[in-house]
Formats: sequence, C-alpha cells, structure tokens
Amino acid sequence: MICYKIKIELDKPIPKIINDRGRREYDEEIVDRISNAFSDYNSKYFGKRCAFIYQDTANRLSLGFALSDSTPLTEVLDEVLHTAGIMGRTEHEEITVTALERLTHTAYSRIFDFDSDYLDEFGIGSMTCAHCPPEEKLAKEYTYTELKKAAGLGLYAESFLSEIERIKLPAAVEKASGHPVHYIIRSGCPINVCDRLVDTLHRYGRLGSRRYTIISAQQLRHGFGAEDIFRMAKGGTIVFDLADTEGSQDGAARPTLLSNEMFGLIREYKRTALVVFALPNSLESRITRLRNALPELTFVEITERLAMNGEAKKLLRAYAKQDNVKADKDLLSAVAKDTGYYANDLRRLYDVWYTNALKTTIYPQYSDFKKNVELEKKVTLQGDAYSKLSEMIGLTEVKKIIDQAVTYSKIQKALAQRGMPNAKRSMHMVFTGAPGTAKTTVARLFAQILKDNEVLSVGDLVECGRKDLVGKFVGWTATQVRDMFRKAKGSVLFIDEAYSLVDYHKGSYGDEAINTIVQEMENNREDMVVIFAGYPREMNEFIQRNPGLRSRISFYVDFPDYSAGELFDITKLIVKNNGYKLSADAEKVLTPMFETALRSGDFGNGRYARNLVEQAQLAQAVRLSKQDITRLSGDQLLTLTADDFANITANTIKEKEELARRSIGFKAG
Repeated sequence: MICYKIKIELDKPIPKIINDRGRREYDEEIVDRISNAFSDYNSKYFGKRCAFIYQDTANRLSLGFALSDSTPLTEVLDEVLHTAGIMGRTEHEEITVTALERLTHTAYSRIFDFDSDYLDEFGIGSMTCAHCPPEEKLAKEYTYTELKKAAGLGLYAESFLSEIERIKLPAAVEKASGHPVHYIIRSGCPINVCDRLVDTLHRYGRLGSRRYTIISAQQLRHGFGAEDIFRMAKGGTIVFDLADTEGSQDGAARPTLLSNEMFGLIREYKRTALVVFALPNSLESRITRLRNALPELTFVEITERLAMNGEAKKLLRAYAKQDNVKADKDLLSAVAKDTGYYANDLRRLYDVWYTNALKTTIYPQYSDFKKNVELEKKVTLQGDAYSKLSEMIGLTEVKKIIDQAVTYSKIQKALAQRGMPNAKRSMHMVFTGAPGTAKTTVARLFAQILKDNEVLSVGDLVECGRKDLVGKFVGWTATQVRDMFRKAKGSVLFIDEAYSLVDYHKGSYGDEAINTIVQEMENNREDMVVIFAGYPREMNEFIQRNPGLRSRISFYVDFPDYSAGELFDITKLIVKNNGYKLSADAEKVLTPMFETALRSGDFGNGRYARNLVEQAQLAQAVRLSKQDITRLSGDQLLTLTADDFANITANTIKEKEELARRSIGFKAG
C-alpha cells in the first residue's frame, strides 16, 4: 500500500450560496454529489484504493489517498477527479500510514462525508491503535555521488555499489511482478544503508513506494499483528531490525521476531513486499540462520568490512576533511597496528579526538582547559604481570600488540566512565606460533594484566581443547561450550588447537561447537577474552572458514621462533631460576646446538631450551658422582659446564621433546 497526500488546485471554484443566516456556504447539493462520488469510488475499489477529502477551500481540495494496486497514480487521479466531477492541477506527496491516519481525523470535521470502514480494510486502524506501532520512514533522495561517498566511508562500497549496477538494469519481461531478491544488511548503521537501498530501488522502478516499515522485537512483544504489516507493505519494504536480539543466551532472545510464523508470512508475501534484514556487525552469525530458515528466497548481502592500518587512518583523515580540520598524530596513533575497525569504531575514535580539537585547534582560546579524554599514549599500564611480560626474552612484536590491546581497552573504559562515546570493541585474539613460543605464558600474563588494569574482573586463564567443548551425544556440545564460557567469565578462555573443532562436514558436533562459541563470544565480550591458539597455517584456514569468527577477532598475534641468541638467554634464565649457573664456556657449545635445532624446523623453541637444561643437570649429576663431592665448592656443585651440555645425546633430547609436546606453551621459571 502506498499513501499519498494530494493537493488539487481547482480550475473552477466550488460554488457557494447564501444560507438562511446570511452566510456563504457550499451548495449542499454539490457537497452531497462530491461526497457520494468519493463513496462510490471507494466502494468500487474496496480494499484496493481509498480517497477522502481532509481539507477544502473554494479553490483547493486536499486529499488523503491509499493505493494498493499497481495502477499508475496519474491514471488513478484522473478517474477520481472525473468521478467527482471536478477538474484541476494536482500535486502529490508520498506519506506514511501513520500520517494518512492523522489526516482522517481532520476529514471527520469537514463537510464532505467519509466512512472510515473503507480504510479499515487496509489494516490502518490496527497499526495506528497499537500500543507500540512499528516505525515508518520514507527514504530520502540521493545522488549517485552521495551514495558512493557514503558507501566508501561506511566500508560497504564493494557489496552495495555492485548491487546498484544490477538494480539499474531493466527487467527482461515487461509488467512482471515480484522481487527477484531480498536483502541482508550487516553494518554499524544498517538502517541508514537500508534508506539508500530503498531510494535506489524506487528510482529504478523496482519499488512502488519509498516507505519502509521497521519491525523490531519490541513491537511484537506489545502485541502488534505482524500480518497487518505485510498487508500494508504491498509495493513497499519491511525491515527487520535485529539489533535487539543481542545479548541472548542462545542467539534468539526475541524468538517472536524470527519465529516460524514470521518466516511463513515472509514466504506468503514475498512477491508483494520486499524484505530486508538489518543486522549490526556483531550479529553476523544470524546470516546463516536466516538463509537456512528461508531457502526459497534469494538474499543479496550488503556487508560492512573491517579497515586496518593505512586504510583506517585514511578514513580518519576523510572524517577530518569533512569538518575542515587536519588529522594529526594524536588521531592517527589511535589506530592500533594490525587491528580491524568497523566504520562506527573509527567514527567514535574520531568524535573523541574532534571533541578535544574543538578546544585546541578550532577554538584555541580554550586550549588551557583540561582535555576531556587523554589519548592512548598517555595511558600507563600497571601491575607485576605487565612487568613480567616486559622482561620476557624476545617477543618484541607480541609485547607491542598486547600493549596496544590493553591500552585500547583502558581508553574505551575511560570513555564510558566519563559518559563519552566508546567503541566497545571486543578483545578476542588469535595466537599463532610453533610449540614452545610462550603462547600460554603470554596468555596467562595477559589475563592478569587485564585484571590489574581493571579491564577484566577475575583475570584467570581457563584452558580448553576439543574434548572440553565437543559433546559425545546430540545436545551436549552447546551445553558444554556454555559451561566453559561461564567458567571463564571475567577471565581469558584459551582454546588450544582450535582448528581441531573443524570436522569438514555439515551438521557435525564441531560445527555446533563453533557456532555456539561465536554466539558466546558476542554475549560475553564485555568481561571476557577468548584466545584461539595453534599453528599458523592451520589457524589461518580455521579462521577463514568461519566469517562469524573472523569478524569477532580484534587482534592477531604471531609468535615467531626464537633466535639462537634468544634461546641462549632463555637457557640462562631457566638455569638461574633452577638455582644453577652456566660456566663461561657453555655458550660456545649451546649456540651451535641452537643453530642446528633452528634449521630442523619444529624443534620446540623455549621447551627445547628447558629440556636441554634438564638433560644437562642429569649429565652434571653423573659427572659429579665420579668425584669426591666433599672436596667440591658450592660453585662447582651448581655450575653447568660446556661438557654437561655436550654430553647430551640427540636421541635423549628427541625423546624428551616428544613427552614435552603434551604440555602447552613455555614459561621460564
């Protein structure tokens, strides 16, 4: 149904007569004729068209009009005027159902009769009388340049602009009806994207109406009839706003919105009403559910992607250019290295910076006033765990990313505490690296750092693998995953060898585990961090296979193999922590051993160094047993020599390595 407000400039004024009281009024006969003409017209097109006069002067009539068939408006207006016996120039404007209903109140007070039963057939009364009626909007008009610019700044240009090119192409069969595709929009501002989409579809004749009705779970909870929405959406669009399904335990907090009954209505009205599902970026996992629930519909996805590094900074510069200011180092340094940002995240960072720029750059007379928010570089991290991480050997890039992640999270919390916009980005991570590169140790320290800096409430490290997450029987897996997430609430959940969850066939328990993990990651992002760990190649394949996971990972941390020099430093640290010390000539033996091990590939890294120390202690014990211990000094008893390491056989080390692989990570001491 399309609703209009129509103004008719009459060619001839409606004649008036002098009544018994000496006042001029419309000729009653003419009034009756026009009223009867409108009534006859509404009866003829009952349930398809309805017209009524809501305002009149001698030279102008204003009409409210509801049209649910596909007849062009110009033809409809010609027939209305001919039926009423009036002629004039018309102007029309599309309005919402709610606006049309308001016009009826004015019509009842005019002299021209109007029977509301004609409009009731369209279902207008049930909508306007609802306790919480759906929101209606009329799409704005955009130029292609405006659409392209908005899509670029919103990071959804690739999928949106390609769909515009398809929309421009005409139908191969004239006068055919129906929608070839429906839409799923995933964006930080999906309703804004929908507005631009509806405008494009209307401009190229794919939609008869610019009006779209937004349904959320809130309206359905207040008892509004969904079928009335579909009846009135003929020629227009229904937008399912799924934003308020966030925060659910099982991904369906508002089951009435995506119920079987609703899916049935979508199937029934799919030819007459365009359906758009609007999702925030955090609900990407819903897309698979929608496609599975409506396999007979074809969906075009318009999705927002992540921007990283230089591209993210480029967008910040574009925001600044719009405000005629120049992006400075403070703004650009807010972008963490190798971290993905959605457009809303960048916009929030920019808004914080611009708030301060107003007091410094734009109005420098206020530069002496304290800034509302200190930028990231002025935030200092604290705690023993942070000191231990800083003191770890090697891992330069790892430490830098961890530092950025914690600092970023502290900034966001500071913004929230001061009542300012904050990005609320999750802290979920992927750790990739060979065994023994300290992934578990860093994860444990990271959890404590987040606790020390009031980002997490508990700060434990909860380790798990496939056996902890995948159940043996149907229905067990989702429960096991949720139990593990409850156990890790306020802490870091460390999922080792996460790629083992992939079973490479549909409907597996592993798939169920992954889907539940994605849901729980979103539900618990405020006070929990999930870290997926494993070998680089396998982890990359795992993340790429699941878009829901990919969009929720904020930081990718690569743990490189240690160099020979770093392995020697680690060895010295292990020896020291064990209460021993190295002889001056030990380095000459150890360095070639480490260089040989590095060339062998998967050698164990820090774990290899620990095994060397353990074997050297055994070799030392054998050496000392052949001497008179009473004649040896304390230094001699606690020193590991070059010979102790040289006497370690390759087979012994290899055997020890295989046993050590059962443990996770490396911690010196």
